[in-house]
Amino acid sequence: MGNRTRLIFIGLGLLLAVVLVVGGVSATTDDGDSGTSVAAETTPAEPDPYPLGSSPTPENVRISVYERAYSECASTDLKLLAAKYKVEDTSKEGVAAAVGRAWASYFDAGQDAVGGGRDGCLQGFSQS
Repeated sequence: MGNRTRLIFIGLGLLLAVVLVVGGVSATTDDGDSGTSVAAETTPAEPDPYPLGSSPTPENVRISVYERAYSECASTDLKLLAAKYKVEDTSKEGVAAAVGRAWASYFDAGQDAVGGGRDGCLQGFSQS
């Protein structure tokens, strides 16, 4: 590589360094912070992992929510269900509420199906 080519690469490297420095300086805030930008102070809310439908739930769907929750709770250990649904309240009632809500969400059912799912899960626990 010749001297002229080497000088061109050095010049381009210096130019790139200057552009990066100027770009970093212009990213500073106007409130006197030195080189730091202000991050958003609010964190986005986590989306509901089990959203529910907004309309009344047909009876056949409410029955399906009940049956699935019953079956899952009758055949799965309480601790495994608590971990699966990431519930803080690991009592039977707390886990049953999460299972009922999850199955209602799965079937795109409304809030009126959650109670049936919870009840099915509690009955499933009593059978295991």
